[in-house]
Amino acid sequence: MNYSYLFPSVFKKVGWVLFVIFAILNVLWMTGDIEGLLPACKVFSIWPDEGSFILTNDDWTDEICIVGMIVSLLFITFARLKQEDEYTINLRMKSMAWAVKGYGLIIIAATLFIYGPNWLYVIMLSVYLVFFLFIIKFNYELAKLRKEALHEE
Repeated sequence: MNYSYLFPSVFKKVGWVLFVIFAILNVLWMTGDIEGLLPACKVFSIWPDEGSFILTNDDWTDEICIVGMIVSLLFITFARLKQEDEYTINLRMKSMAWAVKGYGLIIIAATLFIYGPNWLYVIMLSVYLVFFLFIIKFNYELAKLRKEALHEE
């Protein structure tokens, strides 16, 4: 079958390498250790403080950290398995549904029980949360499937 929304399987390895790099950069960025790593440059802002479309000076460190992390998680999440079949596609779909439900519940709980600046940190990290939940659930179900297959032999 043609699963055109999946990347080639090599993207999973590339994604994991990028993930390690950008996870470290994100931790350093969130702790303030690499603030101002890149020089500020003029960027187009569609929602500046003044309320109009203007060019503004901004350091791109945070954008690079966030975009790099999302790209690495997309590569891991949507990399084709070496042997992709209807069952693994079904497993992907169920894992994604589970991840979205879990994401929603975690965000609801965070909204109800976490306040102040800590809530903003949770919301910033929630950008990655649905990917993490999917990767954990999908790989858990895949490992369980492979373990069952070994016991049948």
